[in-house]
Amino acid sequence: MKELNKNPMRHFIKTSHMASAVLLVLTGLTSAADWPQWRGPDRSGLGPKSPALSNSLAGLTPLWLSEHIPSGDNGGRGSLVVYHGKVYGFTSGATKSPATDEVFCLDADSGKTLWKSSLKDSRGREASSTPCIANGKLYIMGSGNKAFCINADDGAPIWESQLDRSRKESVSSSFAVVGKVAIVQADMLFGLDADTGKPLWTQPLIKGEQASPVTWSSKGRDYVFCNSPRETHCVDAADGRVLWSVPGGGQSTPVVAQEYGGDYLVNLSESRKPGLFAYRLTDKEPQLLWTQPEYDRGGSPVVFDGHVYAAAGGGGHGHSAHLVSVHLDTGKVAWKEVVDFAEVSSPIIADGKLFVVCGTYLSLLQATPEKYSLLSKDDYRITLCTSPALVGGRLYLRQGNAVACYDLRSAP
Repeated sequence: MKELNKNPMRHFIKTSHMASAVLLVLTGLTSAADWPQWRGPDRSGLGPKSPALSNSLAGLTPLWLSEHIPSGDNGGRGSLVVYHGKVYGFTSGATKSPATDEVFCLDADSGKTLWKSSLKDSRGREASSTPCIANGKLYIMGSGNKAFCINADDGAPIWESQLDRSRKESVSSSFAVVGKVAIVQADMLFGLDADTGKPLWTQPLIKGEQASPVTWSSKGRDYVFCNSPRETHCVDAADGRVLWSVPGGGQSTPVVAQEYGGDYLVNLSESRKPGLFAYRLTDKEPQLLWTQPEYDRGGSPVVFDGHVYAAAGGGGHGHSAHLVSVHLDTGKVAWKEVVDFAEVSSPIIADGKLFVVCGTYLSLLQATPEKYSLLSKDDYRITLCTSPALVGGRLYLRQGNAVACYDLRSAP
């Protein structure tokens, strides 16, 4: 275990309002059986309550396959979300000329296409944002740095908002909604009125377009954690003020976990130092607990039963990719296993099982610190950088040219 430095909170601005938290309350987002945004109900990678799941992925046939839906370089790398019996996704940079961004909606039971909604004047380089659904509204970042809000029931447009016009990079950041503020990272951090799209604030100190923000609520105030290339920041959701910054950053999504009677912030950065790290959130300032030299250029960790699980891809610099389990309270490595490929992978957990995308393969492990326990692994042709959605024992995957649904419920 290594310390970042003697004074990691060099930009800290004290606030007396961060005490015992209500973990990641995203107002109005979800029912008990939804996966309404990037990384699940509370953006932590933990799924909603699940029935008992099978211990094997081998040889499963899809419950259904959708019609042709492009992905990857031809359609984007946004993940799927599930809301009120419907599956939603986003295609961008598809082979149409000119390429037009589009949100699609499928029936979760049959895979039948219910509607598609083209995003007006949203054309350009491939974007890979994941939809966020809150209060019946779907929020998405299109290409050309343009934000959209549409009706989640029928795809009807509600508002659109052109953000920084000078940006030419595609945006992979996904909206987080807290209260009446829709927050996204698109070169800088933006807070928009969730009902109208009107910009409420911008935070130019927080750069980047790949990382997605996550929210945290404490004592009636809402906060946002997000990454810039070298730092992890805490922002006041109401006005965009940076309250503190710590070494970290990267393209991943930080995780807030409620364990041991407290709240913890965990992040996987894209450099060995600070690497994978954890802070305890307090009413005065976050306290650095530990760091580990694990890193990845886009993967996000998941915390379950007092332990952190992460896929560390080695950053593409010749270092071995591996899966790792770390004790949340001490930072001690519980186990570490070399794998063929694990870069830009954000694992999820349901029914005590860990789902990890490794290239196009899906690995199923027992989520336990006792040992690396691989239950099953098979090639599901998963689109690189996407993360699964799992609701009611059904697994939804974005594949090369379709969306697939698999029933993982164990036999009675």
